[in-house]
Amino acid sequence: MKIRVAIVLPYFSNGGAQVMVSRLASHLDLKEVDAEVICIYGKPQNNKLEQMIQDHGIPIRFIGKGKGFSAGAIKALNDELNRFRPDIVHTHLSASVYCAFWVIFHHKKMLHTVHNMPQHELIKPKRVIMRLLYKLGYAVPVAISHEIQTMMKDYYHLKHDTELVYNPVEVKLFSSVKKVPHDSFVILNIGRLSEQKNQRFLIEAFSQMVKQYNKSELFILGDGPFRRELQEMIEQQGLTEHIHLEGNVEHVERYCAKADVFALSSIYEGLPLVILEAMAASLPIIATDVGGVKDIVTDNGILVESGNKDQMVNALITLVENQNLRCDMGKKSYKNVQQFDSEKIADQYICLYRKYSKKKQL
Repeated sequence: MKIRVAIVLPYFSNGGAQVMVSRLASHLDLKEVDAEVICIYGKPQNNKLEQMIQDHGIPIRFIGKGKGFSAGAIKALNDELNRFRPDIVHTHLSASVYCAFWVIFHHKKMLHTVHNMPQHELIKPKRVIMRLLYKLGYAVPVAISHEIQTMMKDYYHLKHDTELVYNPVEVKLFSSVKKVPHDSFVILNIGRLSEQKNQRFLIEAFSQMVKQYNKSELFILGDGPFRRELQEMIEQQGLTEHIHLEGNVEHVERYCAKADVFALSSIYEGLPLVILEAMAASLPIIATDVGGVKDIVTDNGILVESGNKDQMVNALITLVENQNLRCDMGKKSYKNVQQFDSEKIADQYICLYRKYSKKKQL
């Protein structure tokens, strides 16, 4: 018997949670699952993430909620869930609190994927609602790393188990792009230009490294509120020929193909999809040791303390100077990332859907 699954998220954008939903939904086995994606905010963006889901044969319903509280949007969401009659609701980010009334009233389970450290995932009033849902057993948290799993148990004082399913990555997409020859040493960073991603820290470390290794470049993909500040910082330090703010790009895999190292500088994280993508492209990783990063950066890279510029500089220099080490770490990245392929992760979620909907496989 097929499981009816409603996958609910707040909005579609290029964020990690939205990419995860797109990859998950587009790899679900439709012989096992009857799925529908519900987007609470906004209207169709007609972007690649939505297209992947729809091309797979899963419809997307848009509630059209605007900013602020909207009783009408909650009613519209409940009407949509009543029409679809899911066996289980799979929520992401703040969508969980909007589904709370429906799962309680209908005595259904909510699987909630926790994409970040629990204290950063939701604002306080919404965390209070989730605490109640976890306590009453209506919501089951799904952590994306061992670290997040431990944090969830401690933060919410959970007595029952927290499920663990890692983020999915399109291994074939990133591994199939041919490497692009280049003369300089290229470092790649991907992420929203924000306080969390802390590109300022990476730029400061790079500015130290480039004094010794002038034939080096840093490509930063993404956009956000810190763009002007970072651009001014680059100009003030005379690094415009070395550091490139590329904005949001359509084909991230092409930048991976011409990079030597991937570097992450975040202050906090859940399990960064960008690292998994870089691993699929056979890149060695340098990353701050935050959240679930240590789950995926092991023998394939170097971990540094968040905010420790000397460690970041030393890590960059280590990989500039040692091509054999870069090559070895890159091979290990590709080997290690196989377990996170989207199809395997989708199968793991189907097992959870069956477990918590209590529908047996035919």
